This record gives sequence, structure tokens and C-alpha cells, in this order.
Amino acid sequence: MQRRTIDFRELLERVLPLDRLPALERLQVQRALDGEASAAIEQAALLALERLAGDGVLRRLPAPDRTAIQVRRYQPPGGMAIITVELPEPVERDGVMIYPRASLPVGASTGIEQVRRLVRLDDPAFLDHLLSRDSRTAQVQQLDLAGRELLRAMSVRFHLAETPGDSSAASSALDPALIAEAIDHPNQVLFVPDVGRYPRVSAEALRLGIGSLVVCAVPATSGTPHGAIEVRALVASGYTPDDLARVALLADAFGAVLDRAVRIEKLAFVDPATGSFNRAYFEVEAQNEIARAQRDGASLALAIVDVDDFKAFNSQFGYEAGNQVLLHVAQSLRRGVRPFDTVARWGGEEFGVLLTAPVQAEDVHAICERLRIAIQRLPLDLERLDRQRQSARVTVSIGVARSPEHGETVADLWRAANQALLEAKRSGKNRIVSYQVRSAT
Repeated sequence: MQRRTIDFRELLERVLPLDRLPALERLQVQRALDGEASAAIEQAALLALERLAGDGVLRRLPAPDRTAIQVRRYQPPGGMAIITVELPEPVERDGVMIYPRASLPVGASTGIEQVRRLVRLDDPAFLDHLLSRDSRTAQVQQLDLAGRELLRAMSVRFHLAETPGDSSAASSALDPALIAEAIDHPNQVLFVPDVGRYPRVSAEALRLGIGSLVVCAVPATSGTPHGAIEVRALVASGYTPDDLARVALLADAFGAVLDRAVRIEKLAFVDPATGSFNRAYFEVEAQNEIARAQRDGASLALAIVDVDDFKAFNSQFGYEAGNQVLLHVAQSLRRGVRPFDTVARWGGEEFGVLLTAPVQAEDVHAICERLRIAIQRLPLDLERLDRQRQSARVTVSIGVARSPEHGETVADLWRAANQALLEAKRSGKNRIVSYQVRSAT
């Protein structure tokens, strides 16, 4: 019989009769394929094989004599073809057992109460907390409750994947290096069966009463994991492969919740025309940053950026070209600010830029000047209404206000920055004006 090697994507797309799966499971398979994350596609394929075998669509065949790899075999009824899935065995390294996720038991059993707890991760009230963006406290607490029921865990913690310049994302982990490894290798589950024999954390684990540790990436449809969960257990060597499969199940469930939250955030908080945040998000973020600056006794700034003579673009080139101008301006603003600053489209041709604390007056002016010059230098090539192309130049006027000097609420800061913007427009446009406090006469 001729042997051909294929990947899990081809197995799903060309080999398995996915139309025989229940509708919900077909949807899960399609989401995995659309997301293009290899770990998710692999898991979806293995689950589909087991479901089809359980429903009698495929026939399970005995595995061959034990080799260095784990083998699962399936055969479509009435056919000669055999689907053979070869999965590597776990390996041990310096006290850590590295399990390929695909090698773990598929469909590990769970009690109904445990499943209910997992389902609660996806209820609307839980998503409300996700969208608040103040902290991740609510979802991590719910994750911890689910994990303790599902896994008999001492605790379950979620560690967000590090962003560039942020080295503290997993600082609360027992072993941050293990978190980073799990995120870098989302196809693996890392199990420390006896932390007392794991030198990197043995002393701290003894102090905390931890016996064993499991770390697993939380997958995302984008391909890059959201982060990783860290499962702490009281007893050493207390987890079986079935338990590790449940850890992966919990990580997958939590990843699905975070994916859904990201989609909702985009609908609720992102301006579709420019890809920038919208006014609703900006107001919440500004309020949070003002409160943080007040706690720290620091200063922040709000800048209003308005495209000069924008109506002329619409009149000369049409509304589609006007939208292109807004898109280019938004992209330029996002490139020109610091990673922790916020750019949002306030409305029309007006953008809000929040320069978070701490920031000094001279730094505010330097950043705004950089933005003004970058936009002035934008190479725009627009199509006129007569279909002729024409190069164009766009400039912006910027009004700036600082907190606490010019206001301690979003409304007060916006009012001050808007007055400064009006002065920039009156005095010739394409310039930056900072709000000046006028003394009473």
C-alpha cells in the first residue's frame, strides 16, 4: 500500500468527512483553520478523528507494537485507506517533562459541574470585565475557580505574553523562564512532577507548599498565544496524562474567551475607517490614565490633532480620497507616538492623542512637533473625481493641554486643548499651540 505523509491542515481540508461532524464541532474546526495557528489546527484534527471514530464514521484500528512514537490508526468504513497519526512520546529535561499536546489523551473525561464552570468563562458578565481593560483580575479569578474544580489545583494563574519593552509580564510566575518557553512552544505542555527536584524553584516552591507545576500556552486564533496558564498542585507527581489533557482543555477554553473579547473590543472600540481607537475607548482610557497620573503625582498631556482644510480634499478628490487621507494621518500618528500612548479618532477629521504620564512640557512639544512634521511629509497620491491622479499635501493643527496644570478631568482637558486648537487654526494652521491659563482681571 502506498504511503503518503500529510500535515494536519490537509487531513482536515481534504481527507476527513467533516460534514459528518456536529455543526458546533464543524465551526470549531473552521475557526482553527481560519486562525492558522498550528497548535489549534493539530488539536482540532485530533478531536475530529476521535469524534468521527466515536460516531462510527471511522473505525479505530489496533496500534502496532510499541515504538519510540505513539501511534493512532483509523480506517474509513468500506475503504482500504488507513489514517495513521504518529505522535512523539514525552521527553524529560532537567526535571521538566515535555509533553507534545497532540500526544495527550483526546477527550479526557470531565464532570458536569466542572464543565459548567468552564462554560461560565463565556458568559456576558464575564466578558464585561474583559472589556473594562482596567485589570485582568475578574477573568483570572474565574479561571482559577475553573482550574481548581477541573484539576484539583492549588491555584491557576494566567500570565500575559510579554509585549516589547515589558519584561514584567510573567514576573509573578514561579519560573518566568518556563512561562516564556511555553509561549514560544504552544504545542507543548510543560510538567514539573516534583518541584522539590527542580533547582530553579525548589526553595520558593517549598516555602509556598507547591508539590508540582504545569505550564501551558493559552492559544489565540491570531497564532501568537495570549500568554500561558500556570497550574500549581499541592502534591508531587499528582497529575496523569488525562489531567494534563484537562490543563490543555482549560487553556483552550480560556483562549477562546480572550479571542471573543478581542473581537468584541474591535467592534466596540476601534474606528473601522482608520483602524485607530474610537472616541468611546479614548474617553475611558483618558479617565484611567488621569487617575493613575494623580496617584503618582505625575503629568500627562492631551493633544487634539485636526486635519487642515479637510473639506477641500472631499470637494476636490471625493469622499473616498478623503478617507484615504484620514487613514494615512492615523497611521502616521500611531507610528509617531510612544508605545504606551493612545491615538483615537474623535470624529470627522479630528484625532485625540493621549501622552501618558510621566511626560514633561518640553517632551510634549517635541512629540507633537514630530507628529506635525511626519504628517506634512506624507507622500499622498490621490485620484481626483475626473480619475486623474494628483499628488497632495496634508497638514495638521495641534492643540495641547496638560494635566494637572490645565484640568483634572477628561472634559476639562479636552476643553482646554480645543481652545488651543482654535488658536492654532486662527494663527495660520500647520502649527502647535499649548493652552495658556489666562489670569483673571
